[in-house]
Amino acid sequence: HMEFENGKGKYEWITGPRKGKGNSNIPYRSRKIGEDLYLINWHETGLKDYLTIVFDFKKMVVHSSIIIGYENKPERTLKTVFLTGVIDHLKKNNHNN
Repeated sequence: HMEFENGKGKYEWITGPRKGKGNSNIPYRSRKIGEDLYLINWHETGLKDYLTIVFDFKKMVVHSSIIIGYENKPERTLKTVFLTGVIDHLKKNNHNN
């Protein structure tokens, strides 16, 4: 589950091994790159994660490229994630962006 409002994002894992975990109050940047197509990125400095996400609301899919744990810590192995997922539902606010 993801939400974006007033320049801050939040997310919560709703399935899988990370279910119930998430973060909030994350500053993000976004850009409209097409009709119902948005590019968003954010840097979770505390976790040392950097995310780039493309939301395609016309096709109801999301594409992500994530660098997880870029700081060299033995307890947190560096990984990269390159995934596509389905957008289950969408609620848009009436903003001009």
